Amino acid sequence: GRRRSPAAAMATSSPSPAQAMHESLGRLVEAVGAERWPSEPAGERRVALALALAQELELETHAVLSEMNETFVLLATMVEILWRCALDYDLRGGAPPDFFAYPSVHPYAESDPASKLAMRLENKEYQSSRFRRLHLELAKRSDGLEVFRVVMFPRVRFDLPIVALDMVGFGGRVSFAIVDATPVRRKNGEKKLPDIYLQAMTELRRKHFGGGDGGGGGEAVEMASLPEWAERLFSEGCVCLRPRPGSQDASAFVGYCAELINFHMEASTCFHPLAEEADISEVYQGHQTYAREQLSNDKTRKALEASFGAPFAEAYMKQTLFDVEPGLYTQPPGTGTGLGSPASVGNPAPEARRNDDDEEEEEEFISMHGATYRVQTGPLARIEGLQGNHLFVPKGQWTPGEEIAMLRLLNGATSSAAHN
Repeated sequence: GRRRSPAAAMATSSPSPAQAMHESLGRLVEAVGAERWPSEPAGERRVALALALAQELELETHAVLSEMNETFVLLATMVEILWRCALDYDLRGGAPPDFFAYPSVHPYAESDPASKLAMRLENKEYQSSRFRRLHLELAKRSDGLEVFRVVMFPRVRFDLPIVALDMVGFGGRVSFAIVDATPVRRKNGEKKLPDIYLQAMTELRRKHFGGGDGGGGGEAVEMASLPEWAERLFSEGCVCLRPRPGSQDASAFVGYCAELINFHMEASTCFHPLAEEADISEVYQGHQTYAREQLSNDKTRKALEASFGAPFAEAYMKQTLFDVEPGLYTQPPGTGTGLGSPASVGNPAPEARRNDDDEEEEEEFISMHGATYRVQTGPLARIEGLQGNHLFVPKGQWTPGEEIAMLRLLNGATSSAAHN
């Protein structure tokens, strides 16, 4: 066997159109930020910049977006810019960027165009060191239904709430909107948000919806009631409303989401990886509960079934909308020193074997955003799921190279890994 040098082992390729757009947007963000808000703190500048550019730019990364209601366009563009600002552009002068594309199981789907309920779905997904999946979904149906969904799934080794928002429209008007930071751990048997989140959400809710000096046009915005499954899941700070015709409720919702998402990304940097496997197990089980309750939402399921059929709806909801961080059912040998052998993933499956030709394994490196990482797995934690099953998931701070090595193990063990 032989060991390749980093230069020899790294693949070279020209930037993709998406990466070129990302870099171009980054340069624009830097220029506009320096011109309009030269002395603002980073957090305040991010929100103002994202909202301003969202009204001026037309992102070409979303095929469906240009056909949607202007409020949906504004919110989707704002989220894209805010994520990139917080995880990449604001870090250009210091730490390496922390924002990478994530392969979506369903990047685009279109039902029969001749159907009365023909639907198009588009998904964009990203990841960072703390967020396993930053998922943005757009849906457009031929009868005028529009859906925008965002879910920010933290990695289970971080005790972070799951921030998610949904906005639904029909006939060119926003008819329903909901956003929450959902706690994944409990205190004395009750769901409990970290205090800093509850305080921030209370203040932002008062600012944007509380009336008086708030953003509700001088009149408090009445919150809509939650379905039973959502009552069991969401926090006391959940914002749920049905915008009033002719009101500024939808605009207030966009402003609230901008500030909440920005706060979430800033607050996430204060959370360190959990050290104890029991704590990681508790968070993992919280993520399982979140997925289970969301999968019980019949409205989402029925809308998908009406356009795509039941098999697609089931797969789409479990694989793309509400999955859980996958893990290995067996610990690979040599964990932390190489890829090891493939291991069972998801529901127990026959363990795949690699050919062992007794040759020394070649080292591999990958270059991302000007930094070089060795492709190898990092330390793993043995955790317990809701059903009492045990699995191995990443523990501590991992590099992009280690994350890539884990993805290869997960994808190589079985062709149909179960995520729940």
